[in-house]
Amino acid sequence: MYLFSRSIRLGAGNPEKQLAWALKVTEKVNQISEVPVELWSSVFSPRADTLAWTATVDDLLTLETIDNKLISDSGYVSLVEEGAAHGSGDPIDDSLLQFVFADPASAEVSATYATTVQATLALGGMARGIELGVETAQRAGKISGCPTSFCTSMTGTYGSVEWVSVYSSIEQLQRGQEAIAADADFAQLLDKELSKVYQPGAVQLAWRKIA
Repeated sequence: MYLFSRSIRLGAGNPEKQLAWALKVTEKVNQISEVPVELWSSVFSPRADTLAWTATVDDLLTLETIDNKLISDSGYVSLVEEGAAHGSGDPIDDSLLQFVFADPASAEVSATYATTVQATLALGGMARGIELGVETAQRAGKISGCPTSFCTSMTGTYGSVEWVSVYSSIEQLQRGQEAIAADADFAQLLDKELSKVYQPGAVQLAWRKIA
C-alpha cells in the first residue's frame, strides 16, 4: 500500500480565495479519482502555508490511471493554471511513500489532524533502521493512544522514511505528544538505538485536514 501526496506552498495573497481554489481542486479531483483524495494544510510547523493533497492506493497502476485522467480533463487543467496565481513560485512537490507498517487502528479514526516525522537512514543501518522504524511506530502508538504508521520513501532523498500519526482532534494531538515526551523508555529508544542507524536532522510537521 502506498501514500501519495502533492504539495504546494501558497504565496502572498487572499487566504479566502486561496482556500476556495484549493477546495475546488479537491472537489474536481475527487470527481475523477478512483480513490478518495484529502486536502491538508501545515500548521504550527516549518514550511508554513503548505497545502497537500493525499491519497492512499493499493498499487502504482491506480496512481497512473488517476494521473492520466486528470491531465486529460480540461476542468482540472484550468484549475492547475489558476493555481499559478496562488502559489509562492516554489516547485510543486510530489511524494510517494510505501507502508512498511500500516497501523490498522488508523481506519477507525476520523482524522482531523496528523503529524509526520521525516528522517533518513544512515548507510550501513538500512535493515536495522527499518526494523526499528516499525518498533518505534508501534511503541509511539501504544504510548500516545494514537495510530502511528511507518513508511519508506520511494522518491526523494534515498533512505528517507516517515512516521505518520493521526488524531481525531487537536486535544488528542496534544495529549499524545505530551505522553511521548514524558516517556523515558521511548527517549532511550531514540538515544540508544535509532541514533545509531539514522542520520541527524529529523523533521516533524503537523497537519490539519481541510477537506
